[in-house]
Amino acid sequence: MTQEERLSKRDALRAEIVKFEESIRSLVEQEEELLRDCNHTYAGGKSALVGGRVKVCVHCGRSIQGKDEKLWG
Repeated sequence: MTQEERLSKRDALRAEIVKFEESIRSLVEQEEELLRDCNHTYAGGKSALVGGRVKVCVHCGRSIQGKDEKLWG
């Protein structure tokens, strides 16, 4: 394989990489759109929030501030 062939092949591979990156970006945007209106529940109605004071949704990854706990009186 000559140097010219290698450079040509590299250019072709880089063009493919750009296509795949654009495709990935589009898929990530679609995922974000789907999760934008997340109800933070499983299909059965059970809460999908995990954590202590600050809860995180297992589906969309957003953090939800928990209620302040009253420790005394």
